[in-house]
Amino acid sequence: MDARAKEEIRALALSLEGVSEVDHWGRPAFRTTKRIFAVIRPDGLWLYLPEERKDFLFEADPQAFVKYMWGKHPELLAQPENIPRKELTALVREAYEAALPPRKESSRGHSARGARKRTR
Repeated sequence: MDARAKEEIRALALSLEGVSEVDHWGRPAFRTTKRIFAVIRPDGLWLYLPEERKDFLFEADPQAFVKYMWGKHPELLAQPENIPRKELTALVREAYEAALPPRKESSRGHSARGARKRTR
């Protein structure tokens, strides 16, 4: 991955609310308060995505989304040079949202996502 792609990914990740950059085994990684959602590696961009989403991407474009095994789990390495910028931006946001901590209920009886509690 070239330096320009790394800087674009870094800027995008750090523009998301509450994200911090951390060192992950000598590699730049981006995390929410809950977990790491992206790691810039020499061989691609690791993204924290649900299994079914990774499976879809592996099938959709094996040149852009490389599968590697980590124990019994397939992991995804996105190849930024093979992915349109708009799609890469959406994938980084998707990984970020998957790594957010669950939203808590507010004290007014409404969840943070806007659903109301029903009382009888």
